[in-house]
Amino acid sequence: MKFQGLTVAVLPPKALGDVTLYLHLAWQFHQAGARVRFISNTLFSAREFFTWLQVEPLEQVDLHALAGECDLVVAYFGHLAKKDPAERERSLERDNIAYVTAKKLPRDIPLQGRNVTVAGQCFKAASMPFCMQSRAGLSMREWIDRYVETVYGIPVADSLDMVCPSLRREPGNRVLIFPTSPHRKKNYSMGGFRRLAQSLRKQGWQVEFIGMPSESKELQAFFRGFPVFTFADIRGLMGHMAGIAAVISNDSGGGHLGSMMGLRTFTIARRHASFVWRPGFNTKGLVVAPRFRFKWLDGDYIWRPFVPVGRIIEALGRYTAVGVATPQSEAR
Repeated sequence: MKFQGLTVAVLPPKALGDVTLYLHLAWQFHQAGARVRFISNTLFSAREFFTWLQVEPLEQVDLHALAGECDLVVAYFGHLAKKDPAERERSLERDNIAYVTAKKLPRDIPLQGRNVTVAGQCFKAASMPFCMQSRAGLSMREWIDRYVETVYGIPVADSLDMVCPSLRREPGNRVLIFPTSPHRKKNYSMGGFRRLAQSLRKQGWQVEFIGMPSESKELQAFFRGFPVFTFADIRGLMGHMAGIAAVISNDSGGGHLGSMMGLRTFTIARRHASFVWRPGFNTKGLVVAPRFRFKWLDGDYIWRPFVPVGRIIEALGRYTAVGVATPQSEAR
């Protein structure tokens, strides 16, 4: 195996959705026999859930020094872009750092197409965006699979086993809704989420809302009558998500995390169902996109009224006393 006994460091961006995808990347190197260091403040609190991985907090990363300690470093390019020019040049001297990103590397730094040398092996064009064509229909997880296969020649392994078995529980009747994301333009309407929660509750589901600590008061006021939870770190969030029936979210980290944990996910998208950033760790995900949308006078698109959220209600069906969800079409 090309990476048997080698040390690989993975440095993701800080956003939760990105972290889950870079975890999938780290898992592939682990399956190929490497010892993997994952350097992330976001994941550090939940390190006990990833026993195969050495998770380290992100301090001031010295890429040059890290490359001296590891056989290969795969780093989100932003960790280099933030450096001053002298430190940047010093890091670029190392030939075992692959700089990656989701879709586009900066033009002002010579990164695109750089090779890496790992224990005497040259891997061509290891510095590159994962996604080469947004309209190809692949999810970001599938683009990472392609990166791993084409650049490093590693056969892709299923990543559902990378989460600690203690988080694998039989689903109950809890459904979690993540109604916000960092990008308001992508968010479905709060009123729509409330109506959806009310409909699901009538079907026997226990609906809970999840948000950031800074959003707690706003969410509690808007979703009065429903439990609202916030968590200081990802460890608490993952523990709360264990054993739930489904995650409903916008295009956000909550959906990716749920998918990574093997949960059923419903993602509301503002454009189309095959968008690149859809959760893609398992086959139990459904993307619900608007039937159509149109551009308003101010240049924004009107799409929220045309999202068929009834598909989520139909897919989940009714929760029975014995814990069996019956799709509405069968219940009739």
